[in-house]
Amino acid sequence: MLTHMLGADILGLHTRYHCQNFLATVDRHVECQIDHEHMTVTHNGHVCRVVPYPISIEWPPRWLATQSEVPIAREAVRRRYGIGREVHLGLGVERWDFTKGIVERFLALEKLFDEHPQWRGRMSLLQVAAPTRSRLPAYQALQQQTLAEAERINGKFGRNDWRPIVLVGEHQEPAQVFELYRATDFCVVNSLHDGMNLVAKEFVSARDDEDGVLILSTLAGASRELVEALLVNPFDIGETADAIRVALEMSRDERRQRMQLMRRTVKENNVYRWAGRMLMDVAQVRQRQALAESRPGERVRNWQR
Repeated sequence: MLTHMLGADILGLHTRYHCQNFLATVDRHVECQIDHEHMTVTHNGHVCRVVPYPISIEWPPRWLATQSEVPIAREAVRRRYGIGREVHLGLGVERWDFTKGIVERFLALEKLFDEHPQWRGRMSLLQVAAPTRSRLPAYQALQQQTLAEAERINGKFGRNDWRPIVLVGEHQEPAQVFELYRATDFCVVNSLHDGMNLVAKEFVSARDDEDGVLILSTLAGASRELVEALLVNPFDIGETADAIRVALEMSRDERRQRMQLMRRTVKENNVYRWAGRMLMDVAQVRQRQALAESRPGERVRNWQR
């Protein structure tokens, strides 16, 4: 598999860290020449460039055009899921998968309510978990564990008029997800491992009101770009709980400043620029190869980088 991948002129991965991992793997398993400074691999006379291309989303997102104003979206979502107007609302959206840290998120919420009881009755987490691979016993067990933890925490803290966790275990269409993004006070993306995670970027793109807080795992590739998010180690339940508290207490001015910077990042590094950069780079490589072939006696090592 590695030798076939090295047949490409350019091999794009999400982050520089991933590129370095790939080079280390090739170094261990393939007889080749690696230039770590220029991130190239020469194998059987062919040069493959290994380059970070962080994948992104479209800008502006098409789903935003049909959305209601933020206050209307908030009212609709709260009414749909029985959440009071005075309750701060957090959001989690992902596949029901081991890597997404849903159970860890629930445990962080429990820790928050244990250590800061003033937030009981004043904050709920709306968790959307789209079922995936549901026929596999391991995923069935994960879903049962998630449901059990939600029921336990709701039983521990909940009241007749308030639930700490509102779990929606079904797929949501993109327009519905964007409405949720706009309706919530903060979004939690505490993936235990993620190449990029586009939920983080979608949440930012949905907030044209320049409000809302993103809590983001350092183990998601998006954390390399969205540095204004509240970055957490997803395995540290206490750190995640504290980030939720900070998000709840953050001033409007700070929320706006952070969101403005993240929106600028997503706008400038959108999916069209992602694709265009790769196409331009490969065209440049082809041009240099053609020039090298036209001057066979000239040293062309630098042209191939």
